[in-house]
Amino acid sequence: MQPSSENKGYLIREPETTPSILANLPDCLRNVLRDSSRASNRKKRAILISSNSLANRFILERWGIRPSQRRRFKNLFASVRKQCRNVFQHTLARGRFEWDLGRERYVFGVYKFDEIRGNLILGFVEVSPEAEWTLPS
Repeated sequence: MQPSSENKGYLIREPETTPSILANLPDCLRNVLRDSSRASNRKKRAILISSNSLANRFILERWGIRPSQRRRFKNLFASVRKQCRNVFQHTLARGRFEWDLGRERYVFGVYKFDEIRGNLILGFVEVSPEAEWTLPS
């Protein structure tokens, strides 16, 4: 890295978003849903997640870049947010989101809660194994 007067003597380059990195977005969504479902004992309540908040969390976990640094890393935030919207639209079209971790199986029904200026907000409702048949396949 070359010295710069901006960031304590170091120049920070914007990370590249490759398809293989962006392919990890569904895993980040799974982690958010798993953490939220474990934290709340209320099975009937919906978990609301916006595409922008998922993108912010993914960028923070992956590169340690905070949402307040969005202006400096414009392209990074734009490309990750666009991919998050694509993942959300795909998930919404399926109507369900499920995965199996061996001993634990998670099944969520998905519905569109709101969409504000491109920020897609989805509601995820955990479904019990007995009622799983009510969701679209």
